[in-house]
Amino acid sequence: MIHNLTVGMLQEHTYFYIDEQTKHGFIIDPGAEAPRLLAYIKERGYVIEKILLTHGHVDHIGAAEAIREALGCSIIIHQEGKKYLEDANWNYSSQLGEAFTLSADYYVEHGDEIVLDANSDFKVRVIYAPGHTADGVAYYSEKDRLAFVGDIIFAGSVGRSDLPGGNSNRLLSAIRAQIFTLPDETILYPGHGNTTTVKKEKETNPVFNFFD
Repeated sequence: MIHNLTVGMLQEHTYFYIDEQTKHGFIIDPGAEAPRLLAYIKERGYVIEKILLTHGHVDHIGAAEAIREALGCSIIIHQEGKKYLEDANWNYSSQLGEAFTLSADYYVEHGDEIVLDANSDFKVRVIYAPGHTADGVAYYSEKDRLAFVGDIIFAGSVGRSDLPGGNSNRLLSAIRAQIFTLPDETILYPGHGNTTTVKKEKETNPVFNFFD
């Protein structure tokens, strides 16, 4: 089961990736509105085991601490995310309201698998694709042919690269090498905007059509 709540002033998508058998699962990028997210979880009887962060920008991490405190689950981010979580200038909270920092429970690297405790067949693989930020990752399920891509790539666009740790050449290279090599039918769930597929973005994304 995949559900999405759009939260915060930047209209960021918080995703719930839930195992239908156990109702355990992951929450991806809880960006804001913690009380609303927690009410949604309680209403549906979900058990959130882990908080997965695609990167350390404020609009993707703003509710993570409150979710962890309320549910006792772990926060997971790429190892390069430490500098974002622990620096309000890097995570951009100092520029967009009240500055805050937090810490992760686990730092992951490219290729790591994150497995649901309640069902070892329910898992995602970490795909490192920096360029929007230095810590950008996608969480990919081979079984379900889907990836939560944060702000790496959008339907018809890509993430901006002018904030700390960003690099446009690195981003485009990472998308080609790590996202466009996934199976064509893979559904991409971005941090903002509409869902899309690998095939569609390879064929129609104007950023790549322009540079290619």
